[in-house]
Amino acid sequence: MSGSNYTITCLNCGTVNTVRGKAMTLAMTCSSCQYYVRLGKWNTDRNIFGYKDEPAIPIGAKGKFDGVVYEVMGFVVKQESKYHYKWREYLLFNPMHGYAFLSEYSGNWNFVWPVEVGPKDNPDMEFYYEESFYRLYQKYSADVIYARGEFFFDVVDLTASTTNHEYIAPPYMTTLEKNGDSLLWCKGEYCSPQEVAQAFNIPVSRLPKKEGRGYTQPVVTSFKEGTLIKASLAILLVIIALQFYFNSSAKEEVVFSGTFNQSELKDQKFFVSSSFDLKGGTKSVAMDIYAPLVNDWFYADFALINETTGTEYNFSKDIEYYSGYEDGESWSEGSTRGEAFLSEIPEGRYHINIYPEFSVSYQSFSIRVVRDVSSLSNFIVILVLLAIFPAVFFIRKYMLEAKRWEDSDYSPYATEE
Repeated sequence: MSGSNYTITCLNCGTVNTVRGKAMTLAMTCSSCQYYVRLGKWNTDRNIFGYKDEPAIPIGAKGKFDGVVYEVMGFVVKQESKYHYKWREYLLFNPMHGYAFLSEYSGNWNFVWPVEVGPKDNPDMEFYYEESFYRLYQKYSADVIYARGEFFFDVVDLTASTTNHEYIAPPYMTTLEKNGDSLLWCKGEYCSPQEVAQAFNIPVSRLPKKEGRGYTQPVVTSFKEGTLIKASLAILLVIIALQFYFNSSAKEEVVFSGTFNQSELKDQKFFVSSSFDLKGGTKSVAMDIYAPLVNDWFYADFALINETTGTEYNFSKDIEYYSGYEDGESWSEGSTRGEAFLSEIPEGRYHINIYPEFSVSYQSFSIRVVRDVSSLSNFIVILVLLAIFPAVFFIRKYMLEAKRWEDSDYSPYATEE
C-alpha cells in the first residue's frame, strides 16, 4: 500500500483507503478486499484472510458507554488455540479517553478498557481487586482469523504472541495480557444485548442471538444477597423474641392427674376420667402419659370430650421401653413416657375417655393434663418456612454459578475424579 499520510492505496486491488486514525493507525485492512497490512511494513505472512465474518456493528458507528462516545475503529474474529472456539472483538476509540474493546461471544457482551494499575504483576488463581473477589476463569492464547478496519497496534502478531489470563467477579472481569516482558491489565463489565443496541442506537435484532448465560452475566434478582441475609436474621430475631414471650407468659396449670389400673375396668372396655375445667379462652393442652414399663409396651386411644358441646379431640399413644446388658455395655431404647399436644382447645368442662391395651406384665398407667403450655412446634414450623426462600435462593444461585463455570478449566465447582 502507498499514499499520503491519511490515505493508503491498496496494491492488491487499487482501492484508495482513508486512514481515519491518521498517525495513530499502525495496521489496517483494505475496505474493498480486506487485505491486511502494517503501515510502513508489508505483511508477507497473511495478506488475505480465508475466514470472513460480517460485524454486527458497522465500522465507523458511534456508541455511548458510561457517558463517553466511542467510534468503532476495527473488528476482529479470534480463535482460541486449544479448543478452537471463536469470538468477536470491536476496537473502540475516543480522542479524550483512548481506546476500549467490545467483546462478544454467543450473543454475550463485555465492555473492556485498559487500566493503568492492575491487581498485581504476578496474579494467583484468585484475588481481591476494587472490593470484588476475582477467580481465574481461563488462560489461553489465540489467533486472529479475520480483521476489518483500523488498529492502533499490529492486532495479528500481537494476538498470536500474547498469553491471556481472564478473571471474573460477575458482572466484572479483569484480563492480563502477557507479551514478552510487557503486561497489560484491562477491566471489563457485562453488557446485555439491549444495552449494546441502545448504546449504538440500533435494533437489538441486528445483534447475534444470545445463547446461554454469559460467563460474566450476573445472577439478577430484585434484591441483593446481603439484603436477604439481613432481612432473614431480623425476622429470626423477632420470632425468637415472640417465642420467648409466649414461653414466659404460659401458665402451665395442672388441671387433672390420675392413675388407672386394668383391674378397675371390670366389665367396661374403657376408663372415664373425672371432669375438669379448662379456663382462659382457647389455649393449648398437653397430656403427659406415664407407664412404668420394663421391656414391655402400652397402647391407648384417648378422647378429650367437651361435656357441653360433645366435641371430641382424639389421639393415640404407643409407649415402649426396652433395656438390657450386652457385651459388657448396658443399652436401652424407647421411653416410659409419651406426650400429646393439642394446640387450640376452647374453655369448658371436659373429661377423657381412655381405651387402653395392656400387656401381660403391666396393667397400670397415669396421665396428667396441663393447660396453657408453651410449645416449640409453631416456632419450628415458622423457622422451616422462613428458611425455605433463602434455601431456594442459594441453591438456585449455586446451580447457576456451577453452570457458569462449566466451560472453565479452573472451576471451583468441579469434582475430583
